[in-house]
Amino acid sequence: MPEKKQPAVLAMRQLKGEALQFSVQEEMLALIARVRGNKSKRTAKTLVKEGPLRVLIVALDAGGKLEEHAVDGPFSVQCLLGKAAMRVGGQTHDLGPGGLVVVDSLVPHDLEAIEATALLITIAAPEGK
Repeated sequence: MPEKKQPAVLAMRQLKGEALQFSVQEEMLALIARVRGNKSKRTAKTLVKEGPLRVLIVALDAGGKLEEHAVDGPFSVQCLLGKAAMRVGGQTHDLGPGGLVVVDSLVPHDLEAIEATALLITIAAPEGK
């Protein structure tokens, strides 16, 4: 079976290692700047992809959405900046800076940014996913 080619942008940065350090503030501000004027009103950057751990920052412009989906593993969504509404199991969770929602594996959810928003998402994915 041919080996999957890694996108060029990922080849330039390390996603796993013994110790990785990030400036979440700098990463967030760069994504917020990039999302402004983006047609899809969203962008993201994976910071860590190591074994079952995934850490990413997602930026959404006002009105940007993450359509309903489910994640194969428990996860958390922490709002770093802005305001968003996250719907999980028929309940709406209002997220503002510092707000945190933790969701179990395979639970359908969606999210909409009320204003420009940055989220830190951490996923505990099953091995090999």
